[in-house]
Amino acid sequence: MNRKHTNMLNTGSPSPGSASALDLAQQRLRFADAHPRQARSIRSVAISLLALGVAFGACAQTPQTEPAPDPDSDVLEDVVIDVPAETPPAAAVPAAATPAPPEQGTDATVDFDDVEIDVGPGMQDLAGDTPQDQTAAGETPADPASEGPLSATGEANPTANATEGDRPLAAWLDPLRISLKHEISYKFASPQRVVNNRSSVRLEYSKPLTSNLYLRLDTKLNLHWTNDHRAKAKDESPFRELVTREAYLQSSFGNTSFRLGYQILPWGVSEGGAITDEVSPRNNAEFFFISLEESRVGQPMLAMDHFGNSGQWSAFFVPRPGYNKYPDRGSEYDIPGAFDRNAPDDDWDNAGTYEFGARWKRTFGKSDISLMAARLIDNDYLVRQQRFSMYGLTANIAIDNLLLRAEVALKQPRAFFATPAGGSGLTVVESDQFDSSFGFDYSPGGRTLVYSAEVVWSRLLDWNGDIVGREQDEYSLVGAVTNRFFNDDLTLSWLTIYSRPYTSIRHRFLSSYLIDDNSTVYFELFYPDERDDRSGTWPYRDQKQFVIRYQYQF
Repeated sequence: MNRKHTNMLNTGSPSPGSASALDLAQQRLRFADAHPRQARSIRSVAISLLALGVAFGACAQTPQTEPAPDPDSDVLEDVVIDVPAETPPAAAVPAAATPAPPEQGTDATVDFDDVEIDVGPGMQDLAGDTPQDQTAAGETPADPASEGPLSATGEANPTANATEGDRPLAAWLDPLRISLKHEISYKFASPQRVVNNRSSVRLEYSKPLTSNLYLRLDTKLNLHWTNDHRAKAKDESPFRELVTREAYLQSSFGNTSFRLGYQILPWGVSEGGAITDEVSPRNNAEFFFISLEESRVGQPMLAMDHFGNSGQWSAFFVPRPGYNKYPDRGSEYDIPGAFDRNAPDDDWDNAGTYEFGARWKRTFGKSDISLMAARLIDNDYLVRQQRFSMYGLTANIAIDNLLLRAEVALKQPRAFFATPAGGSGLTVVESDQFDSSFGFDYSPGGRTLVYSAEVVWSRLLDWNGDIVGREQDEYSLVGAVTNRFFNDDLTLSWLTIYSRPYTSIRHRFLSSYLIDDNSTVYFELFYPDERDDRSGTWPYRDQKQFVIRYQYQF
């Protein structure tokens, strides 16, 4: 039985804040003026965000070119930036028409609050006016001894600077982001019941430790309450689960950066299928009801990115591969006998399971192209532990308000279950596989309305009629429409996926409403329409659900 977990099915809801980086920086600066005691602690963050917002706005208004860097300059020496997840070019759709970003910390977009910039000694002039600048402008340089918050009598507080220097704990906790969430889902098709009833605490921490060393941590504690289907399957109340998606250190040397630790590496541009996105394992524990922030599984990895005249070069090495996560035995999405095999427990020193690969990416104005090759272990271990090679190409082409997306990949070989003629039981056969997708995103000029469509095609090149669970060719058509209302506080999306030859139609409605800068409520509706009992998703034909989530983030 062949089960695929698609990116598009896990399209997340918008992040709690929709304000631009520039607006956010200006708000923090105004807050600093009104509250001088906190001004010094947030001054550097506000200035950095303001600079980032201005730079982003300028890039969105002017054609992008790729200047050749000075080979003798270390442009990354003083800047430590967390490398964002794979996304189509931001300039492909106008800022006013781009769909709201997925919820915080997802793989699809970059939240500007997550971008950490460490200003080194060579870039201090960006942080504010120097005394020389003030003198040239006719201003009197401030006396360092008089800087700091005022006392209750209106006089300068002589101990303010000492107090600022005695707050190392506050400085370390400042980059910490905490998200509190509760979720309830209800299955309204017979038999009706509560499926999910869970709470979670998510910690995200991104901080430069030195001018050349950066720390990233993303971990989440899930609490599944008594009537949650996973708590029932585990016979625990509450069932506690700690999931760490990312925990790594990053360092840069000149134009090259390295990341070491548990990471997620998304590849590809398709929103309807895993074409070249084969590096990071998937979380299939809850079919397509899994939220985007939990849709990928981290694994130990050494990754490298080099920015040169010829483009961006990336490489990775995985010493101990991770595998897809499947439903718990006895849970809502378990299929008896389908997920009984345990994931391989590989040794760190087993060179036969090492994964590695490389990618070259080049940007041309608002468009880009990527070539990649990798040697991988199939994340789907249910057939067997299978090593294969992957060669792929992706492209984004922006034309005014239209973004065209294309992706192809050759995978040699893949393993499949088969039933030989006249024989009993299952055997394993191999076949090379060719996957491709072609799609577009279109937004009418100056509007928040976005139309998306994509066709996904998968073909087995060494077809064997004994293969179980799929045909030689499989197709999927993906259509979606997204719009925002009330100053972008309300986001509504509709998604439909039509699959052949085993006919399956899946509908998903997504909505989110930003109550304030910290609180967001989500409503989602899932309606599968399975029409062929040979389909791998046939057992989930009655999983018609709606989901309500509330998130508070600070």
